[in-house]
Amino acid sequence: MSETVRPEVRTSFHDLFAAEWIKLWSLRTTTWTLVLSALAIFGFNCYSAYGDYANLEDFSAAARADFSRYAMYDAFTAASCIALVLSIGAIGANIVVSEYSTGSIRSTFVAVPARRGVLAAKLAVVTAVSSSYGLVVVGGSFFVTQAILDGKDVGLSIFDPGVPERLLASVLMAPLTALVAMATGVLVRHSIGTLTTFVLSFMLLPLALDEQLYATAVLGHLTPYRAWMRIADIEFGSPSYPWTTSGAWTVYAAWAVLATILTVVVAQRRDH
Repeated sequence: MSETVRPEVRTSFHDLFAAEWIKLWSLRTTTWTLVLSALAIFGFNCYSAYGDYANLEDFSAAARADFSRYAMYDAFTAASCIALVLSIGAIGANIVVSEYSTGSIRSTFVAVPARRGVLAAKLAVVTAVSSSYGLVVVGGSFFVTQAILDGKDVGLSIFDPGVPERLLASVLMAPLTALVAMATGVLVRHSIGTLTTFVLSFMLLPLALDEQLYATAVLGHLTPYRAWMRIADIEFGSPSYPWTTSGAWTVYAAWAVLATILTVVVAQRRDH
């Protein structure tokens, strides 16, 4: 009697992507986090734009003559960036931590032994969702806030010099945050520990570093939040230790590559 040998079934990346997409949206917190944070971001930006609109006459002549920095700040404020980082960071961390906390990650890797494929699919889903979110909230905020400021002819056009680069930096902050949060989740694997580590390292540390001292200023320049502030050019006054936008873009790229490598390599080698 001959034995029937079942051929090995290989899971395509499309199937893995679809599975991870379903997992992400099956978490109730995903939709609520995106919606509520988007409303908060629009609220912060519109409030800032209306404040400048209402108080424009109180600005100095020099400030009114060079209002573009204020208009760019209103388009996507520092408070909005923090809200984006916290919300997208929570989603990026949760997509891996939720599986570790329930133990379902073991079932996933048993069903699909190719761990790199699973993690690549997770990375692709999180990057796609976070990039779309960033495009919506940043692009939407820009057009709404500049429409408010246009009431006094001080709004910016998306084609004005420097505007596309600054908007791109804000949009890309979303996928960059998600990638770093995922890497943190794979390393720590516990909900509270992951979120604490992520918030401390990604947000609180760059806010706490003193720009007046060389050592802490340089350390701050190595963080994505400070890189975003440099590209967005929303810091008022002259920095003690200025740096280039190309350096800031390098920081963006380095963090994204490092987070991706850590996520895939750690999941590949670590015993789950």
